[in-house]
Amino acid sequence: MEDIVRGFEIGGVDYITKPFNIEEVLSRIKTHLKIERLIKDKESLNKKLQDQNDELIASQNQYRIILEKSSDGVFRFDAEGKILTSNSMFHSPLGFEAEGIVGRPIMKIINSEDSSSIYPKIATRRCGDRATSNLKIQFCINENFSIWQERKHSTLLLDAYGIWNLPNNKLYEKGTEKKFLGTICMVKTPS
Repeated sequence: MEDIVRGFEIGGVDYITKPFNIEEVLSRIKTHLKIERLIKDKESLNKKLQDQNDELIASQNQYRIILEKSSDGVFRFDAEGKILTSNSMFHSPLGFEAEGIVGRPIMKIINSEDSSSIYPKIATRRCGDRATSNLKIQFCINENFSIWQERKHSTLLLDAYGIWNLPNNKLYEKGTEKKFLGTICMVKTPS
């Protein structure tokens, strides 16, 4: 018995008693081979997951840098139209802090008499050449901002692109399951 315990202590994973039963031995071998294959599969999947996670983090960092350093205003909103992110080139000229604009419905900061026709152009699901381009939009200036007494709106040109859970080149493949995630917009002052 001490030999069995000692064997397990130094890394043994099974014990076969004498006299050997060939069916039992073969069954145990198959089980251990299956366990070994499952361990290798798990290690391979963990490596793949780590690589994808590293790629996602790099992509997020790249997006954040582009967002922060862009000379254009940039904001993104979700599929329900609530603002998720905004750079200072967008929210500061309108008199907002990032915290004051994130979470707001996009249509709450747009001055439009016909929001039902303008919203689909802003919240486009399209990407590439079919996306919204150079759309004139009047954005509301924060009423607590110093220039609000002089002007209540700022007219900007907006480009909007739909964001999906797939790369753009996969969106139009038949049978592809896709999910709309929201829209990213870039704005600039008209020339």
